[in-house]
Amino acid sequence: MKILTKTVTFIVLLVLIGCGTSKPYISSDKYDVLTGDEFNGASFQFFEIIDSEKEFNMLLQDDLIKKFVKKEDITNSNFILVNLGEKPTTGYTIEVAKLEELQDKIIVTLVENAPSKKDDIQQITTKPYCVVRIKSKKPLEIKTPE
Repeated sequence: MKILTKTVTFIVLLVLIGCGTSKPYISSDKYDVLTGDEFNGASFQFFEIIDSEKEFNMLLQDDLIKKFVKKEDITNSNFILVNLGEKPTTGYTIEVAKLEELQDKIIVTLVENAPSKKDDIQQITTKPYCVVRIKSKKPLEIKTPE
C-alpha cells in the first residue's frame, strides 16, 4: 500500500511540474504578479522595492521568477517583494488593489485579504508573499490601507 501511495504521489507531482505555466499569475498593462504563495515568505511583514541591479540579479537567479524576467527588465520596470508575515491559517492573499500613475511617480495600493468564512481554511501557520513587476521606472510609493 505504501508503494502505491508513493507512486501515485510521484505521478501527481510530475503532472503538476509538467503543467507549469510560463505566464505570470496576474497580468495587466501596468503590472504583473510574477509569483507568490502562502508558505515561502518571511516571518515578519514588509515590502521592498527592488530597483537596484544587485537586488534584481537575485530575482534572475530565482527559479520561479527567472522565466518571467529578462536582464534588460531592470531598465524599464521596478519590482516589489511583498511579505505578509506569519498568519495563523491558510487563505491570506495579497492584492494590488490600485495602481495610479502620476506624472512623477506611481502609487501602488496593496491590500491584505483575510480568508472568508466560506473558504476551506486550515489551522496552520503560513507566510504569504508575492513578487510584483511594475511596468515603469518611475519612483514608487506604496500604500497599505489602515
